[in-house]
Amino acid sequence: MFLDGSTGQSRMLLRYRHYLAMQWHVAAEAPLEACGLVAGRGGVSEAVYPIPNALHSPTRYRMEAEAQVRAFFALEAAGLELLAIYHSHPRGPSLPSATDVREAAYAVPYLIWAPVGATWLVRAFRLQNGVWEIPLRLA
Repeated sequence: MFLDGSTGQSRMLLRYRHYLAMQWHVAAEAPLEACGLVAGRGGVSEAVYPIPNALHSPTRYRMEAEAQVRAFFALEAAGLELLAIYHSHPRGPSLPSATDVREAAYAVPYLIWAPVGATWLVRAFRLQNGVWEIPLRLA
């Protein structure tokens, strides 16, 4: 995460390969929700950690606890920080649900993927003290 000097808004820089990795993951898991972590340095993505959805649900996700802990240990060992949490809404929309807002446990952006026609697209949101969309930039 970093601040955009022109708007004062925080935003993320996703490397294109990480965008594609998440896009592939959410498409492969459909019609179930997919989920995972994005890690990096200085607001720039360096790694994506797909995590199994313990709920195996098309409308809810809960990261499988052991896989989530392993991912946190791996990103810490690599000297990375948690940049975002991602999940999909296979039936749309790419907006946070009331459940997403209520269960948001981390003060990082939440990336929400949803299909638009045959393509999966993502939007980023802060879910603390309201719902705020964050601009995403690809590199």
